[in-house]
Amino acid sequence: MYKIILCAILSFFFLNTAYAGETRNINFAAFQKADKAFEYEPIVLGAFSDFISAMKGSQVLVLAHTADAIDGDVMAVHMDVLRDEKGKFGDFGINCEMIFKDDSTATNPSYMIGGLCKIIRIGRGQDLKLSAIIPQMDVPDTAQGIDAWVMLYEDKQTGIAFYANVSASK
Repeated sequence: MYKIILCAILSFFFLNTAYAGETRNINFAAFQKADKAFEYEPIVLGAFSDFISAMKGSQVLVLAHTADAIDGDVMAVHMDVLRDEKGKFGDFGINCEMIFKDDSTATNPSYMIGGLCKIIRIGRGQDLKLSAIIPQMDVPDTAQGIDAWVMLYEDKQTGIAFYANVSASK
């Protein structure tokens, strides 16, 4: 009986490692509306150039591409402009910490991203500190044949939106 249980445990371990733990690149983008009439799409299909073209009513704030992310990794993206505002500290920026989750099985790839982003606008007459909680959500894997970016969050007040997908590591 002991040998059967041990074989079952080892079989599960080896089957599990056949698909779990494969590295992926996390692709993350932040945009801010430049045209107040511009509307973000929840999903943007197409190659990267199509994605950027679809965002013509906005300006790019951050583009990030990680290498070799695995289940449980944390991606930190920080982009701030800091300055002295007549003796006070000025900060215009975006600070995100996102957790990458790989729930893939042998027949079903499944990747999720969630976390916390802070939108900061302090100085130049503004005093804004927003926390955007991004619940774990499925993101597309471009290696599965569909180039797509999914919106993680949109803040209506600032016009900022976050998008992500994953791609295979080479």
